[in-house]
Amino acid sequence: MVPYTIDRVAELVESVSRPVDPDKLTIFSIVRNEMALCPAFFDYYRSIGAEQFLIIDDRSDDGTHAWLEAQPDCCVVSMWLPYGDEIEIQIEGAAPRMQRAGTFYKIALPHLWMDGGYVTYVDADEFLFLPPGVSSLQEIAARLKAEGAAAAVASVVEFFPASVGGLAGPLPQSFAGLLEAYPYFQAERLVELSPQGAELVGESKTARLFERYAVKPRVERRGWHRIYMPSRVRKAQSFQKAARHKTPMVLRSKHSGMIDTHNANQPPSQTILLTLAHFVYTSEFAAKIARAISWGAHANGAAKYRYYAELLEKMDGVENGFLDENSVRYEGPEQLVELGLMRW
Repeated sequence: MVPYTIDRVAELVESVSRPVDPDKLTIFSIVRNEMALCPAFFDYYRSIGAEQFLIIDDRSDDGTHAWLEAQPDCCVVSMWLPYGDEIEIQIEGAAPRMQRAGTFYKIALPHLWMDGGYVTYVDADEFLFLPPGVSSLQEIAARLKAEGAAAAVASVVEFFPASVGGLAGPLPQSFAGLLEAYPYFQAERLVELSPQGAELVGESKTARLFERYAVKPRVERRGWHRIYMPSRVRKAQSFQKAARHKTPMVLRSKHSGMIDTHNANQPPSQTILLTLAHFVYTSEFAAKIARAISWGAHANGAAKYRYYAELLEKMDGVENGFLDENSVRYEGPEQLVELGLMRW
């Protein structure tokens, strides 16, 4: 079978709810059963300049799809293959490789409609902080354009409550509410900018929690893997490190785009480091773990979520179990700049 290339991504599109306007500043995301987060996600990005949402709905069954289609600024895309299906892809300049379909969608789908504009790539639980003195995403895009930069890298900062007890109750319906409910983060640098991309210099909060609570990787053999497990699969069941960086704003052009879920194919700005607030530790945490394990659509059969489940069990009842000597309460974007998690 011929590998899928970016030029062939249209073959995988089943439907689009409304026409995509390539001239609008667009938020691109892939969701599945994210109804709890959608209101806060859409309200926040609209408030900072989003003019259009290009959303792949990966077969949601919790009302997400209908809610998305009811949003007048949202183009809902359905794909023929589920996120977790493996397909063979080939990105220009690289050898063919097997890849989850969802990763290919992130790389290729915006190329169908966007040409010469900056697209903001974020997940439903990621909220992009605006730098001090900046009021919109348009200002970030304009500065990138003025620099001639094709992309901006971001530190991915995990937010959390003081203890597992803080994961109880309903999920807040606004970005401000999320920060109030889950106000802590690690005061540690994660990324250094370089002409090649992002150099990772710190550890994620998740990695630190796994170490603190002695959550260790283990191999699970299921199906035909009980007889034979390739080394690639066995290695994949070790820890998949939580993201410490992403490239949330990328120029879509003939020569510029994403090459995987975190990196662009062009050097990022050397003067801009953005910050993504990642809300994984919320009241939806336990439900998300259960869904991910049930679906098996995430990387390596959702092995990471098995470890999350073990972590949650070990942390239960521990007072201030999320906090350590480097955990601080969020105060404002100036704090992120001072800590080296943002540059502007």
